[in-house]
Amino acid sequence: MTGHSILYLGRGEFAAEYLSELETLSCCTMLTRCNSFELPEDRSHVIDLVLLEAGPLIAQSGQSLGELIQSLDPYPVVALTRRAHEHRGIAAIRAGAQGYICVDDVTVEAQDAAFDHAVQRNRLQLRLSDTDVTVLSMLRNINDGVIIVDDAGHVMDINPAARSILGLGARVQPDPTWEQTFCCIDGKGDSYRNAHELPLMRARNGEKFANQVAIYRSPEHPDTVLSINGQGLFDGNRELVGGVITFRDITEITHRTTELEKRAQYDELTGLANRTLFSEQLSRAIGRSQRKGAPLATLFIDLDRFKSVNDTLGHDIGDALLRDVANRLKDNLRIGDFTGRWGGDEFVVCLEDFGEAANAAAAAQKLLLVLSEKYEIGNSEVYATPSIGISLFPESGDSAERLIKAADIAMFEAKKRGGGRFQYYSNALNTKLAQREELEVGLRHALVRDEFVLHYQPRIDLASGRLIGLEALLRWQHPRFGLLPPARFLPILESSGLIHSAGEWVIGTACRALAGWQRRFELPDLSIAINLSPQQLVHKRLVDVLEKTLADTMLDPGCIELEIGDGDVVGRRSTEIDTLRALRRLGVRLSLDHFGTGDVSFESLDNGFIDSCVLDRELVADIVENDSHQRIVRAAIAMAQGLDIEVAAEGVETLTQLEFLRSCNCDLAQGFLISRPMQPEKVSAVLRSEIAGTSLLARGMP
Repeated sequence: MTGHSILYLGRGEFAAEYLSELETLSCCTMLTRCNSFELPEDRSHVIDLVLLEAGPLIAQSGQSLGELIQSLDPYPVVALTRRAHEHRGIAAIRAGAQGYICVDDVTVEAQDAAFDHAVQRNRLQLRLSDTDVTVLSMLRNINDGVIIVDDAGHVMDINPAARSILGLGARVQPDPTWEQTFCCIDGKGDSYRNAHELPLMRARNGEKFANQVAIYRSPEHPDTVLSINGQGLFDGNRELVGGVITFRDITEITHRTTELEKRAQYDELTGLANRTLFSEQLSRAIGRSQRKGAPLATLFIDLDRFKSVNDTLGHDIGDALLRDVANRLKDNLRIGDFTGRWGGDEFVVCLEDFGEAANAAAAAQKLLLVLSEKYEIGNSEVYATPSIGISLFPESGDSAERLIKAADIAMFEAKKRGGGRFQYYSNALNTKLAQREELEVGLRHALVRDEFVLHYQPRIDLASGRLIGLEALLRWQHPRFGLLPPARFLPILESSGLIHSAGEWVIGTACRALAGWQRRFELPDLSIAINLSPQQLVHKRLVDVLEKTLADTMLDPGCIELEIGDGDVVGRRSTEIDTLRALRRLGVRLSLDHFGTGDVSFESLDNGFIDSCVLDRELVADIVENDSHQRIVRAAIAMAQGLDIEVAAEGVETLTQLEFLRSCNCDLAQGFLISRPMQPEKVSAVLRSEIAGTSLLARGMP
């Protein structure tokens, strides 16, 4: 800020006090007063700035406001008025003044800024060519917004239309940093990465451009979308002296266009992507899959007997059902997967990065179960099962069109086989799927046909070597495949919902066997460990079954140990916590399986639920050679025993492993070194030897 030589035109009717104070300020090196509204003929000194008293006396001069200001050319003019008559200052700017001041409502800082701005703006205008001056004069009165900046980026002029579009008050003068924040967001909502892309920067650098879409953002105002044109400003010698932009508000047009595009890309009924958009998304997903070498699957889903819903319940119910199906699809997909409506009652899904091909089947099975659950629509209960076809990239096709067609063909195959199922397009995968389906069908009859059997693996006390309990292990005597371990059929039990009836059979059979052994060999402390599926904890029927079993067998509840696979006890759902509390009230013991390999908090252990922990067999397998596993086992045992929790080890196969566990004060052990899992009749022989004083370790591996 520098001092200015100032000429005041007017009679000082309302500005006398202001002028007296102005003479004392550093911004005024000289103040000359003139009672008339014209430049004095005898002015012998340089005039930097003219202050014009904007009021009714101007009309008495015989000139209009515009004529008067034009007569003061080439000096910069700042109009003076009062706050109550601020409209006079605004009118002066529209007539050509470089600024205005309300003498009863201005700070020293604002006044200095107004003076400097008026002088700089005037200097810029003086440098402009006659053509540019004429053009800018015309732009000031158009309906488009206009902003003028000098070659340093300072805002020299903002026309009334621009102030209206941007919500800037008449007295708001942007600071020098405004160039960096004005419309710094592009039409997609992203910030410009390069300052040279900003509209005002482009204009003052002499670049001519048109229809740059950018977003103007200011506090407490909604975003405004602008279409901006710009170009440089040049003086008479064609040297660049600044820039000018013009713009118009296209917010409403943009929103309408976006809405139309959305309607063109999204299904109106469900809000899902339509055919066109899904195909585009799938093509991009194929590209990602190729670059990363990651798997990709397409699912084609068709509702079975949907036509009967429309025919019997009406199209309104049918439409509501389709919306519910869409919501279930969205709610049950992972982040990154996406879905769309293909048409009618047909839906499509893309799965990315799902690992093995079998995981695509797991996802399809999940959707099959979710979409088959009851729909409550108004006062109606609606049931609908899906048929699902699965195609894999690149085995089933190398383009979006081919993958969707392959999944569609597979879906029709699933529908021909009765619906309510899924089918791969691949023959090899279908063979595996057929085997899985054969197992699932067999499992539905296994209980009735008495094909399930239990084998029992002894567990010993490490301190004494005495057999203290058994773990019940489920096996399936399949009529075609022979004796199957749990790994072959347990996932099918869980995904099909058969785990509850199978689990109840295990509990009843194991407890009856334990009661018989306790009475026959007079071993009242002999215990049984039974594995629980997470799904069993969700239903109260588990507690009811155990309560009935205890009543029927007269067993001490403390002899029954239920092993829970997931270590996050406190993070479970409320229904599961309620089940655990009910089990504790029955008096049965709860054990934490796979201890030492998952994330287990002290809160999960020290919460009154857990009585014992079972070390994960992977830790035990290489415990002799793996120093890290040795440290983990020592720490896990110390942590558990510090909380009065018993620790057992599975998978003990060598004496070296056994001795290491003893050195860590592990309580219990089981594994092939002690005994393989055995049929019930062999358990009696082992117990008979135990009573006779021959331990399992002394007998060797049976």
